[in-house]
This record gives sequence, structure tokens and C-alpha cells, in this order.
Amino acid sequence: MKAFVYENPMTMPLREVPLPEVGECDVRIAVKAVGICGSDVHGFRGTTGRRKPPIIMGHEFSGVVDAVGEKVTRWKKGDRVLANPLMTCGICENCRKGFPNVCSNRHGLGVDLDGAYAEYVKVREDMVFALPDSLTFEEGAMVEPLGVAMHAVNRTPLLLCESLVIIGAGTIGLLTLLSVRLKGAGKIIMIDTDDDRLAFAKKLGADEIVNSKTTDPLEFVKSATNGRGADGVIEAVGISPTAALSLQIAANGAHVTWIGNSQPMVEINMQQIVTRELTVSGSYGFISEFETAIEAIRSGRIKPMVLVEQVAKLDDVGRLIEDLSAGKINPVKVMIKLD
Repeated sequence: MKAFVYENPMTMPLREVPLPEVGECDVRIAVKAVGICGSDVHGFRGTTGRRKPPIIMGHEFSGVVDAVGEKVTRWKKGDRVLANPLMTCGICENCRKGFPNVCSNRHGLGVDLDGAYAEYVKVREDMVFALPDSLTFEEGAMVEPLGVAMHAVNRTPLLLCESLVIIGAGTIGLLTLLSVRLKGAGKIIMIDTDDDRLAFAKKLGADEIVNSKTTDPLEFVKSATNGRGADGVIEAVGISPTAALSLQIAANGAHVTWIGNSQPMVEINMQQIVTRELTVSGSYGFISEFETAIEAIRSGRIKPMVLVEQVAKLDDVGRLIEDLSAGKINPVKVMIKLD
């Protein structure tokens, strides 16, 4: 089969590789749609250190069951499906306590297991979910990033109509915007450095938008919240300046959620957290939010396809990731369609 194999930073050629072998509890899926995630672009550069070559990236996908192992009972060839890319053990203490997303023995498709920038991908039976007949394959590929955004929103305690600031108007930040509107947030402020992304956020329902290159975001947020700061902040970038900003714009006693994961190390002012009694939480993956995302799209409460600004073929993945990495193109979301 054809697959893009990440071999070294900035090197991800198209290769002919063997079809994934199906174990007794595995499902092989013929990929029909896969989204290009910003984390894959960072992984391509080698800045995150999480993807260990050689590996096939790609974790936001849907498709059709191509083959099943002899012990698989829930799925058959031809079923329309999508898959949770986090493979957990189910027996470690974290899993038993209800936190499988931080499983001590977790593995991830496209991170340390071969993913979906390929014609076929192999997953464990329990990772597979039915794709509702009313959803397209492309909508199915948007479930994973929506689940990630929803988990961050669920990790952020916010009372009805309280203010929230989202830092970063990428795919996850914009899906967070849609999710927090569904939750009932009050004033929502989006901060970014790209005017086009900010205009997009405004169309999606942001009450205020701030370009931090031209406007002091701290002064803006203070002014917009009667001098108090935001009741909640979700940081969806993952670098030192935005991590620091997330603390500065939060109200005393507020909750800050970090979902950005661009760099392994950031520098922050610890006294901001201690003396203002801020609560800072990380947010990784999802738990029940994967299924919640399916229902939100199925019901029409969230329409994630508005974020897809470019559609391409599998053969284009390498070039597109190179162009995204170099800043030559800047679509909110690129979707890959396979025949």
C-alpha cells in the first residue's frame, strides 16, 4: 500500500509498504478521509520529540472496514467506521480510575503506532466506533479534533455566561470556540496573530477578537472584563509567550487550561499561579468526549466542516505538510480524501 513514512525531521517520503497484518483482535480500515493535524506539522519538524521515526503519521480519520481478526465480533467488512487513536491498556491505575487518556501504557496512532496517512490502517477492535450513516467520511475525520477541544472545555470549570479567553485560532482553538458556545459561556474572546483566523473566529461566534501583534492582549482583556480578567482561559498554542499570557489575563482565582502542545518546555512566572491562586490544568486527548463529538456532529449542534478550507488527495500529503511547515499555505484545516 501507499503511505507517507516520517523518517527524520523534515523528511516524510511516499513509500510502498506492506499491508498491515491483522491480529486476532484487530480491524483493518481502508482510509477514506484523514485530516492533517497541526501536531503532525510540528512532529514533521521534530520540535515536539513525540514522534519516533520511522512512523506513519495521521490520527484524524474514518473509513471502511477491510478485514477483521478471528476474535472480532462487533465489526465486519464494509462497515463505515472511525477510530479513537489512543490505545489504552484498561488495567493500569489511571485506566481503572477513569482516566484512560493518561493511561500509563498508552500508545497513539500516528505517534508510536502507524497511522492513517496511508491507504490502510490497523487498529484494535475496541478503538473502533460506528460512523453514523448521516455523516460523511470527512465529518467522521473531524470527530477526533472536536473530541480534543471538548475535553479541554470539560476540563475548564465555567459557570453559565462566565467569560472565557481562547488563545490560538487554529483548528483546536476554533473547535474549542464552537464547543464552549455549546456549553453556555458568556463573553468569548479569541486571541491570535493572524487577522484571517481572527475574522474566521468572529464568524463562528467569538464576541471579541484580538491580534496580539497590534493590540496589548492584557489591556484588552482587562477592559473587556471590567478590570477583573477572564473567568476561564484555554491556551491552544503551547509555547512560552502564550503560556505566560494565559496566566496574565486570567482573573484571580480563575482556571487556566493548557491544551497547546507545540514545545516540550515553556517558561512561566510561578508567582502568578501561587499569589493569585490560579488553577492550571493540562488537557490531553479525550475520554467520553469522542462519543460526544460524534453526537454533536450527527445532531447538527456543531458543524465542523466549516473549518475545512482545502481538500486534497493522499499523494499530496507530503507536499502539503512541507508547505504548512514552511508557512507557504495557511488553511484552517486540510482534509485528505481517498477513493
